[in-house]
Amino acid sequence: MRKTILALLIAGCASQPAPLSSPAPQPAPAAAPVAAAPAARPAAEAPVPARLTPDAEFRATRPAAGPERAFKVPEVKRFKLKNGLKVILAESHKLPLVGIELVVKTGSAANPKGQAGLADLTADMLDEGTKTRSALAIADEVATLGATLSTNAGWDASSVSITSLSENLDQALAVWADVLQHPAFDDKELSRVRDNLLTGLKRRKDSPPALASLTFSRVLYGQDHPYGWPTNGTEDTVKGLAAADLKKFWETYYHPNNAVLVVAGDITEADLKAKVEPVLKEWRAKVVPQKALPKTPALAKAKVFLVDKAGAPQSSIRVGLVGINRKSPDYYKALVMNHILGGSFKRLMMNLREAKGWTYGVSSSFEARRTPGPWTAGGEFVAAHTGQSVEEILKEVKSLRDEEVSDKELQETKDELVKAFPARFATVNQIAAQMATLAVYDLPDNELESYTKKVTAVTRADVHKMAQKYLTPEHMAIVVVGDQKSNEAALRKIELAKDKVAEFELRDLDGNPAKESPAASAGASATPAAK
Repeated sequence: MRKTILALLIAGCASQPAPLSSPAPQPAPAAAPVAAAPAARPAAEAPVPARLTPDAEFRATRPAAGPERAFKVPEVKRFKLKNGLKVILAESHKLPLVGIELVVKTGSAANPKGQAGLADLTADMLDEGTKTRSALAIADEVATLGATLSTNAGWDASSVSITSLSENLDQALAVWADVLQHPAFDDKELSRVRDNLLTGLKRRKDSPPALASLTFSRVLYGQDHPYGWPTNGTEDTVKGLAAADLKKFWETYYHPNNAVLVVAGDITEADLKAKVEPVLKEWRAKVVPQKALPKTPALAKAKVFLVDKAGAPQSSIRVGLVGINRKSPDYYKALVMNHILGGSFKRLMMNLREAKGWTYGVSSSFEARRTPGPWTAGGEFVAAHTGQSVEEILKEVKSLRDEEVSDKELQETKDELVKAFPARFATVNQIAAQMATLAVYDLPDNELESYTKKVTAVTRADVHKMAQKYLTPEHMAIVVVGDQKSNEAALRKIELAKDKVAEFELRDLDGNPAKESPAASAGASATPAAK
């Protein structure tokens, strides 16, 4: 149940109204004396002296940096409940809060062909009513407790989470356990939730960034791979999902032997067992099928895919290819390499935003899933510079492949990653999320503790090797959502290397191949590319 409360503050102001009657006549003013001619101003006025504040002398010199403060990842305890459910507990008694996240190790990657959106809609429906509580009753009870209940599904996992004050944890756990174990999947509630979802999916076609991401996934993974479809589905697939489909997905995958309980906050191991064991005592293990995803081959040749949004003032650009999985031994080296290219105010940003002024923001990232997810670079760009923006992204990729980074750039990048790491543990929910990642991807117990060491160990040669290994322009998909009439000619001339032009294809608003107009194609070929 995802509710948003919008507060509308309306302020009004009005000038004083005009008088209803004319004012009484006033006596004529006396003739004003003739003003004397102003004195001539000096040719140059003396400069205004600088204003000195009491602390000016102190601020003139930057203070020296203090000693580095070592960060220690919160200690965790690992144990099992009587029903076999694995538990990861990170105690933190600074605040009277407890965050609990039940992570099911199955998500949208398990959606059957033709049922995109199944895992996501199943998770959405968990808190829309149980056998003993209505959707409104669940919402009211959670609100009364000052708690937060959420249900979600990603590519590799689904979750049912609750955050509560320590003093209200027993009551909050009762609602959480009920939602997890006894969802009703009521047809009436499903109809309401599905209608809301369909409204959002229809609006997606009006959003160039959403269309770019959808088309990018489709051209990378194809129609037969779950990754080729959005996690929340399409209008056609969502309309075809029935309550029975959701119930079957839940019955198949939501079991303690396919899950882990991640807890962070103001609670001890003994208290946690005493509170959770009773509410989960009926939840039993069951054989859970494992779905093997098809291997995704790289694109044989780089290709530009254009989705027409007539008259669009900006173009949504996505450039990339299939990347790495989360357990790849190259993960940390690739992480550093990518941050140099597309991190905050790194190479892509400094070129396309700071130097060119063609975009407000551009970035790149690896989405490392259980099986290889995409590497993507892109953003939203001024329409007049669409083709040039693609060329500049490819130029920065080529530069990273051809030349080693400097010691200074590498050190600054590693420092950014290492010093930002502690912020991931600022709240109990963030701590729980970090622990959940370990469980979902079966990572070693010391994975978080070794983060700094692994990032720090990356060398210039590692960065160069990762760029050459993973960023191969000749296999990249280039997706552009923008005005076809003004952009097609330039996009048809995108060069990957000297005299080597990328292939070109039109796609429709659903990401499927579009019929190309011969006249439009001929006109585009005759139009010189913008340079």
